[in-house]
Amino acid sequence: MKRKRYRNRKQNSDEAIAMTAVFVHEKVLEITAALSKGRILDIPCGQGALSEKLREQGFEIFCEDYDSDNYRIKNGHFHRLDLNCNLPYKDETFDCVTSVEGIEHLENPHLLIREIGRILKTGGHLIITTPNIMNIQSRLYFLLRSHFRYFKHFPQAGNQRELLELHINPIPFGELSYILNRYGFRIETISCNRFTKKYPLLMPFLKPLIYIMTRKKNREADILLRRELLDGDILIISAQKDIHCSFSC
Repeated sequence: MKRKRYRNRKQNSDEAIAMTAVFVHEKVLEITAALSKGRILDIPCGQGALSEKLREQGFEIFCEDYDSDNYRIKNGHFHRLDLNCNLPYKDETFDCVTSVEGIEHLENPHLLIREIGRILKTGGHLIITTPNIMNIQSRLYFLLRSHFRYFKHFPQAGNQRELLELHINPIPFGELSYILNRYGFRIETISCNRFTKKYPLLMPFLKPLIYIMTRKKNREADILLRRELLDGDILIISAQKDIHCSFSC
């Protein structure tokens, strides 16, 4: 995972900064700004930079992360938790959940989405982000370098904290869509933080080929050929817990 994808700024000891790719928090906040305000769970919360902005929008914030020493903001409901485990909340506790670049660090993405579906109120919203391994740049990385972009190194972790810092689970849009649908979510929006601009000389040749091959016997071609999936850097999905679907569906 290359450091240059993250924001480059100095940090004061008492402030929380966004440890994520550029424009991700801004895009997430655009989505949450339009939602009804209530209880929101931010997992993993990192230093709490997004949580702080969500509180400014009017949400009552609850934050979880494995690294409690890294948490910076004051007066937030913080719990130390390994997201590979069940969430310590009762059913239908929250109005909204944000999960920014966390699911690719986990052993079991199904568990995370299932647990979020359990603790979300019916009609509640989930905003989840993850590196977009379906963009053309990442596909070329896999073809030429045998790994997806942002998923290069798999060193043996010395402890659980080191393990949770690794990107171990690249998730394509199709799989994430399946998991969300399986546990009672309906995708509302698909967006990204920014569009990549690598390999401009290859794109005029690659894109037509991808369009032709994707449209062959693929019922989801219109979605899979969206620019957000072909060119987007970080995938940002907003989904609603379906009012017609209970947690057990």
